[in-house]
Amino acid sequence: MTKPSYIASKGYQWYKKYIRFMNEHLLYRHVYYLHRENLPPLGQPCMIVSNHQNCANDPLNLLLGLENRSHPFVIARGNVFSWNPLITKFFLWLGMLPAFRLNYDGAESLSKNADTIRISGGKMLEGNRLIMYPEGTHQDKRWLGDFSYGYTRLLFQTAQSDNFQHDIQIVPSANHYAEYCDVQSDVLIAFGKPISLQPYYELYQTKPRTAQREVSKQVREQVEQLMLDIRDLEHYHLIDFLRNSQLGWQFCQSLNLNPYYLPDKLKADKQLVERLGEFHDWQTVEQLLNEENKHNISETDLIHQKGWGSVLLAMLLQLLLLPLWIVSLYPNIIHYNVHRPFIKTDLMFTNSWRFIIPAVVGVPFFFVLTVLICGLVWGWWWQSALWMLLASYPLALFAVRQWQWMKQTWRQARLLCKKSKLTSLFALRKQVFENIKNKLNL
Repeated sequence: MTKPSYIASKGYQWYKKYIRFMNEHLLYRHVYYLHRENLPPLGQPCMIVSNHQNCANDPLNLLLGLENRSHPFVIARGNVFSWNPLITKFFLWLGMLPAFRLNYDGAESLSKNADTIRISGGKMLEGNRLIMYPEGTHQDKRWLGDFSYGYTRLLFQTAQSDNFQHDIQIVPSANHYAEYCDVQSDVLIAFGKPISLQPYYELYQTKPRTAQREVSKQVREQVEQLMLDIRDLEHYHLIDFLRNSQLGWQFCQSLNLNPYYLPDKLKADKQLVERLGEFHDWQTVEQLLNEENKHNISETDLIHQKGWGSVLLAMLLQLLLLPLWIVSLYPNIIHYNVHRPFIKTDLMFTNSWRFIIPAVVGVPFFFVLTVLICGLVWGWWWQSALWMLLASYPLALFAVRQWQWMKQTWRQARLLCKKSKLTSLFALRKQVFENIKNKLNL
């Protein structure tokens, strides 16, 4: 019996397990997948439509949230397929298909999209899931950009090519990051209720644009509900500051939600952002943010203030662990900083480079290199391979966690040294938070 095309090969499944382990245990601390029960069964023609905020990490997290034996396809920006023929083959094996855009690839490249539409539509009809991002590009903030109708056109054209025999379904999805560019932070991916395209087939045959518009409206409404959509871009940096401040944490707790649990924090943040739509005294919030920046103090430090006893004890423990931390830097200092040469103006590529290069190239290369060096110098071929295999994950985790702890301890020490000079800052902070609580009746 021939295996369906939507069932991935064993090699793909094993590679996906490796990538999932790297992603969910090293790059992120917690990855939450919400409402996966909304996904149609494997073999059902389906497109997953999501917001787009964090470059390659968005489709990666979404892809890893699907069944391991599934082989979904992702529409990706076309220019990445021109880097190298071997890389192109690798991308195609992973399930990436190119989409060429006028702004990035030029008008002459747009004709190539016909092949992508034909191939991706065929894959959907065979039962593969297709992932698309109708904003066309990633955002640099937690807000939802305009949707193009390219994805609805692909859906209806695919249905039409099959004489409308299959019920193609759309699953709205959204991602939300605790921090975009930090290692060992949290991320969640949520799936909405599937939308059947079948009720719109008749309308599409007479009014195709109307059918696309009505479907897209439903999809967008669900995506907005699943994500944190901050529409006030003029005051975005101040709203983002407040939701991550002590005010935001207290608001979350007042709703009997846990601010350390990202799904709960998202629920609270959505309510807080909605309430802040009634707030207009942004000048004092801007003043507070500027004062904290001037003193190089973050709200995280103020929320989790420590005394000198805790800080000195932390410093002593870090000093004792320093030799182990130095050992852990090989080769992790390279993996955690490999993104720097590639980041120029777009910080949303930070974790994409930080993950992809080490996971695809760095970890396998340094594994083989360590085994070769130990084998040639001491003859410890199997011993070095086993040691590298067993120690690589805990050392990689220790390297970044220890560094974060040391930075946090240094910031707390600096805060304690400055505390007597920050009286006016603390007074302003209290005044701003009380003002917001009173005006919004929080």
